[in-house]
Amino acid sequence: MSPNFTLHSRFGRVLSIVVIAAFAAGLIVTALQGRWLDALQVTPVFGLLGLLTWAMFWRPNVRVTASGVSLRNVLRTVDVAWPEIRRIDTKYALTLETAHGTVTAWAAPAPGRHSVYSAVRQDGKNLPESSYLAGTVRPGDLITSDSGQAAFVIRRHWEQLRDDGHLDAATSEFSKLRVAWHWRTIAAFVALIVLGALTTLV
Repeated sequence: MSPNFTLHSRFGRVLSIVVIAAFAAGLIVTALQGRWLDALQVTPVFGLLGLLTWAMFWRPNVRVTASGVSLRNVLRTVDVAWPEIRRIDTKYALTLETAHGTVTAWAAPAPGRHSVYSAVRQDGKNLPESSYLAGTVRPGDLITSDSGQAAFVIRRHWEQLRDDGHLDAATSEFSKLRVAWHWRTIAAFVALIVLGALTTLV
């Protein structure tokens, strides 16, 4: 069965809503107080911080399809075909070791210390075979974590392809990883930085 899975960081999405809502509330309160000049001056700064929050914590994701894995990070998206994957790791975050280099998923960090302490034995059971190292799993492989959820889906399909013999002699049609830079996001960052610098001169 072909996978169809998209993961966003749960913590990142909650953080984005809280931070952006706080910036919007600050602007509204300032405007309602009649301090229009102050509101105009801080708008580029709040806009920049809001954009940064969105780009870092809301937009990133891990997408798994029949053709491979797509890692949308802060400034670029990297596409990896199944034959390119050599190893899936979760030491610090979901990391794909490929024939063309290593790629880390911003949206799938390994769990923090508190999450590890609160994990139960069942969280580390019935995982794909390649999850286990000497009979144990990394904290980042726990199914309750963002990295563990993504790794579970990727490993399960990758192992199925391997066991069915589809990866034995398979070579990717690509000579390097496909990278798409988020130029509109980068341009927006630059524009807000310039606008913020200009408002300080007013």
